[in-house]
Amino acid sequence: MKFIGQGTLKVLFFEVYDIRLLADSKPFSWKNKFQLEFEYKREVKKETVIESSIKEMHRQSSVLDKDINKWQEYLEISIKSVQEGSQATVTWNPSGQITFHYQNSNPTTIEDENFARAFLNIWLGDETSQPKLRSQLLSQK
Repeated sequence: MKFIGQGTLKVLFFEVYDIRLLADSKPFSWKNKFQLEFEYKREVKKETVIESSIKEMHRQSSVLDKDINKWQEYLEISIKSVQEGSQATVTWNPSGQITFHYQNSNPTTIEDENFARAFLNIWLGDETSQPKLRSQLLSQK
């Protein structure tokens, strides 16, 4: 995979994780396989990740409440608590699949394109709460 961009998520004064975007080819496109790689700078509980993910997906104008109810189940089976130094990868397959992989555990694949896009749009979408991080990931100035 080819490196596209990277950045660090900061909440208040705390660095939460470093994140990198890699893809089958440049420039970035949803038509190609890609992955987000996370390296956590601090411990983060599963419940915190799920709550934050739902909040961020709610920001997207295309996401409905009925979607969130179903997607919360996907998050429950896919997300894990992490320790400082832990690594995780989320992979997009253009067939509409998303795979969550945490260090030292089996991957979880969800076959729901709308969920996959909404989840990945937390970082890559126009309505992200982190536009600077998005620009860094997509290598936009």
